[in-house]
Amino acid sequence: MMDQRDTATRAVGLADLGREPFRIFFPAGIAAGLVGVALWPLHFGGWVETYPGQAHARLLAHGFLGGFILGFLGTAGPRLLGAAPLGTRNVGILVLLHAIMTGCWAGNWLLAGDVLFLGLLLVFLGLLVRRVWRRQDLPPPGFLLAGLGLFSGVAGAVLAVWHQCQTEPDSAWVFLERLLSYQSFVLLPILGVGPFLLPRFFGWPSRHDYPSMLHPNRPWRWQAMGAMAVGGAVLASFGIEAAGHYRLAHGLRFAVASAYPLAQQAGLHAPRAGGPFSFSVRLALTAVAAGYLAVTLFPPFRVALLHVTFMGGFALLTLVVATRVVFGHGGHAAAFQARNRWLYVTVGVLVLAMATRVSGDFWPAILISHYVYGALCWIAAVLFWGVRVLPKVLRTDPD
Repeated sequence: MMDQRDTATRAVGLADLGREPFRIFFPAGIAAGLVGVALWPLHFGGWVETYPGQAHARLLAHGFLGGFILGFLGTAGPRLLGAAPLGTRNVGILVLLHAIMTGCWAGNWLLAGDVLFLGLLLVFLGLLVRRVWRRQDLPPPGFLLAGLGLFSGVAGAVLAVWHQCQTEPDSAWVFLERLLSYQSFVLLPILGVGPFLLPRFFGWPSRHDYPSMLHPNRPWRWQAMGAMAVGGAVLASFGIEAAGHYRLAHGLRFAVASAYPLAQQAGLHAPRAGGPFSFSVRLALTAVAAGYLAVTLFPPFRVALLHVTFMGGFALLTLVVATRVVFGHGGHAAAFQARNRWLYVTVGVLVLAMATRVSGDFWPAILISHYVYGALCWIAAVLFWGVRVLPKVLRTDPD
């Protein structure tokens, strides 16, 4: 039976995908994430012979989180610029590149996947730059960080392709490539979009919400300068880490990831908001900073502890934002204010997956089993979220 909230909506068509590419990129991101996490139980079960560490990282950072980043920016960017949408043909090209890229990494063809990822970002950036040139409005100043994140992804992809064509690549540059590809590509868009988007979810004023204007005024410029200073600090921390100073680098990243959202009122304190979405936003932003703090205190466990930032922070926040986007664009905005207790289930299982994965590196005897259990918990949580949310991408408000 059709949900009562669907009675005033219509099914989406191809033109809707061109205007709102999140409708196809969000499911594509989920598919890439499920494949990337499933590699661990498949490997330890003997089904995948090659150790999946690098393929897993690419599928999660670029396929899963990247799919959501491109879907959101591809939808919101042209609207905020007062420019034309990406268009059905362009979105089709982007999604095809994303799908083939995902397949290459799933098959452990890393170089081919990296080339496709580079192509995907260059095509997407080309489409956005064209719309920036023809804009009728300024984007929120924090969105400059999202652009910096995309360019970080390009730089990381270039380094990845170059390294794989070398017989003896420099380890410091390899390390920097992974920092740019896996962290900067995700962290900077979150820091940039969060101050504009998250307060709006709960009816609070945003410091990055300005009246329509073609040229920046002084408040916009000050906010933009602050955002770029944050971006500069994050990029500097990657250079510091690539030089071997792990504590200093992660301490700087912790300071930025905790102070900037607080200063911008991006969801960590919400006097008038409650419920699962507010709780999830606070938990995710806290986890992003907590993971960096944990690495600052215990750098030998850097890889394990960064999963607090990625699984408890980036992934959870991505799913919460995606839920609001899907509900808001599908005629279900009122449902976002409902109890939505199912989200607590998603959060609980994601946190269990994170704790299981992290604990495995601290006790070698349980490492394999906890990698498998953590992967299965994460898959269960994301599938549960997908069942509750993704069918709504097929519906939209009537014209």
